[in-house]
Amino acid sequence: MMEAKRFHRLVGCASALYFIGSATVVQAQDAELPFVPVLTIGSTALINEDVVANANGSFTVLGHQLGGLVNGQPVWDLAWDLTLNQDPSIFGLATLTNLTTATRNFNLAFSLPITPAFFPSVFGGSITATVFDANGDRTAALAPIAISPSIFRGTIDGVTVLPLLGANVTCFGSTAGCSASGMDDYGLPGPTIRGPAVNSAIGIFLNFSLSPGDRVTFNTNFIVEPPSTVPVPAALPLLLSGLGVLAVRRRRIAKVS
Repeated sequence: MMEAKRFHRLVGCASALYFIGSATVVQAQDAELPFVPVLTIGSTALINEDVVANANGSFTVLGHQLGGLVNGQPVWDLAWDLTLNQDPSIFGLATLTNLTTATRNFNLAFSLPITPAFFPSVFGGSITATVFDANGDRTAALAPIAISPSIFRGTIDGVTVLPLLGANVTCFGSTAGCSASGMDDYGLPGPTIRGPAVNSAIGIFLNFSLSPGDRVTFNTNFIVEPPSTVPVPAALPLLLSGLGVLAVRRRRIAKVS
């Protein structure tokens, strides 16, 4: 768990915000994934409707699904557009609507298998969450669940290493359709946070409550890498060798004098 002294950036606003995902060069549509990611909401597995192979070796998965039942009606509506890279990283958008008339708790989990394992690691992540008044009652609220201090959790091998956005995001409007956003990041650009071994998987876990009839869009990013090695300049060995010779000569001169 990151210490409280780490830098947080939390921003609230009442204007509409639109997200544009990172551009990718498409190689192939309707591609087959060479790995098996785990995408769930609660205990429900999400089924991708489309898979796109990108030129950089990553894959973008897209889908839309309704689920949960209360009085015979669905509880949630979820759409996702995520890019997965076994470098590894997970980033993209997820938009969820609470279709019920009560505030409800939700959890979304995105897990990416990693091969080969590596140690040590560096990581970083970010989240932007925008909540919308979708039912026209002039208010919308997104909050961490009481037992969880943050909405976003970046995980390595199922263990939380990066909690982000431990704050409520709420809007109130004089007319219907208000929105508000909150942002948090740490270890980016980079990544820069030193982490543990990565043996099997990295993941993003989103755990939150959402007001009745309203919608939230998450723009998330979690990246984990082996530390980059700093190349030794070609002239450095010669410089060190020269310094060694100079030191020997100085010692010889001192003995003679």
